Amino acid sequence: MHRPGQRLLFGLALLFSTAALADIRWLAPDQVSHPLAGKLWHSEPQVFIDLDNFLSSLPEGSWLLLGEQHDHPDHHQLQLQILTHLAEHNRLGSVAFEMANADQQPLIDEWSGRGDSVTAEALNWSAGWPWERYAAQLRFALDQADRVVAADLPRTAQMQAYQQGASEGYLDTAHTRYMMELIYTSHCEQLPRTNLIQMLQVQLARDQQMAHRMRVNTQADKINVLIAGAQHTRKDTGVVRWLPETLQSTSLIMVPLEAQAEPYHYLPDIYPGYTTGEFSADLLLFTPAMPDQDHCAAFR
Repeated sequence: MHRPGQRLLFGLALLFSTAALADIRWLAPDQVSHPLAGKLWHSEPQVFIDLDNFLSSLPEGSWLLLGEQHDHPDHHQLQLQILTHLAEHNRLGSVAFEMANADQQPLIDEWSGRGDSVTAEALNWSAGWPWERYAAQLRFALDQADRVVAADLPRTAQMQAYQQGASEGYLDTAHTRYMMELIYTSHCEQLPRTNLIQMLQVQLARDQQMAHRMRVNTQADKINVLIAGAQHTRKDTGVVRWLPETLQSTSLIMVPLEAQAEPYHYLPDIYPGYTTGEFSADLLLFTPAMPDQDHCAAFR
């Protein structure tokens, strides 16, 4: 969704745009030559900004939420680049991962400062999160961050939420309807609709857990980072909704490119009934795209 006058603002933004990210070798094969590839766009005001300058401007004690496409290699190398920049400027606080759950925290703490030699087996790493996608970021964070945080809800607690509901309840009716429809479509429309309310409880419980883990692991004099799927990092539907207003956060979603050239085209749609006028992400970082896959073919 976009507002009146955005096309004009897009043209003005080009006047203030900075060069694409330097010294990055894209791994995704599609849309590599797209004019937006490597650009960082701020949704309000609508301008392109330099990534290093942006990272340097983040306020101490805040959280930077990095939203990824889970199977996108460029999103993973950009995460490492961002962590490296913050560490080089002595600003890297806690780094939280959706890909690890709280039951793994003692193992992760044991390997603090020994990231170079840690293995998936040592951390009881879940096969559902391929180790090769996150090993570099995790190892770097273990050596350089104040703390690596296992942010997700353990499997047993997810089952409890499915059966008994999320501990902090719902948000609002519009959010509930939107999320249930999203769960249905993201599962290839193969889930019984009667199960959607329980699935929503798990999603809510996971967002609540990540928000809690972020809150109690905030380093007040550094920049803290959450690495999670794009849906979790949205301002309007994800983890941010469960953070206290006193805890500053910035949502940066990494976006695979399509043919569209206007940056606002890529903003996640604001869910129906959400009328605050805010965008669903603070910043979009554009990347080439992976080849299209039909993830629902197996279901059919």
